[in-house]
Amino acid sequence: MSQTTSLQKKELGKETRVVLGGMLAKHTVSAISDELSRRILVATVSEGKTAQEVSVEQALPLSSCYRRIRELVDQGLLVVERIVVNAEGKRYALYRSSFKTVEVFADFGEVSVSAELNADMGGKFRQKWFCLSYPDGR
Repeated sequence: MSQTTSLQKKELGKETRVVLGGMLAKHTVSAISDELSRRILVATVSEGKTAQEVSVEQALPLSSCYRRIRELVDQGLLVVERIVVNAEGKRYALYRSSFKTVEVFADFGEVSVSAELNADMGGKFRQKWFCLSYPDGR
């Protein structure tokens, strides 16, 4: 299976939907099918949260939260919204879902996935996937 994805942008008013392909579509379907991943993604749609905040809010073990967040970031489904340094100098990341909504369509031959980009994270998502899809910067 291809490591790249195809993104087809559709403007719908202020919303931007993309058609996902390749590994990104596969990862998206897998994540929304998995309860732990889905809970993390839903918790981070409206605002960035730390792994600890997600763990407490969703009553998930912290170690599982960190592991799954790392996987979701690697897959492009979560992005690091920003890195914060507290008064003691400790750094931590705020994570945000790449997508606001996801739609999966299936027939007997093909699965199609489209998603509405999370408005605040769309630029970071595009940068990651276009850099992966076009290493020469096209």
